[in-house]
Amino acid sequence: MKSWRSIAVGLASVVALGAAAAAVQAQSASPGASYGHSHDPVAAADKRLARLKTDLKITAAQESAWNAYAGQVRQHAGEMQALHNQMRQARESASGNTRPSAPERVERQAQFAKQQGEYLERLAVLTKDLYATLTPEQKTLADQRLGGGHRHGGKHRSA
Repeated sequence: MKSWRSIAVGLASVVALGAAAAAVQAQSASPGASYGHSHDPVAAADKRLARLKTDLKITAAQESAWNAYAGQVRQHAGEMQALHNQMRQARESASGNTRPSAPERVERQAQFAKQQGEYLERLAVLTKDLYATLTPEQKTLADQRLGGGHRHGGKHRSA
């Protein structure tokens, strides 16, 4: 009797796991559903920037510095999206399961790191320019949200 009960419980578990897996797969198949992130980095950046602009209460006098900062963030998101698409297309067009060689992968990583460094240098200048226009109250929020200070859930990790 116990063996039939064990089999029934096991079968029910397998069916439940299969249904859960199908639900997760269906959810992740829809755009932007996986892990709460958008598959469109530009749209995600626009959403974050709109929220930040509202939260900071950017004034007309601050608009020029804000637009320069936001434009750089949007441009970078577009570049990252193009790079991701290019890498995906290269993977899909590769014959079989050929992977780039180790030197090729390291070279790609070095190029990516160089691009990231250039972006961060430009962003640092624009962030300083924007920060200089902010009120003390806005600076308090900017200190929490700009330059990588914002963490998921709004909590900061201690070093």
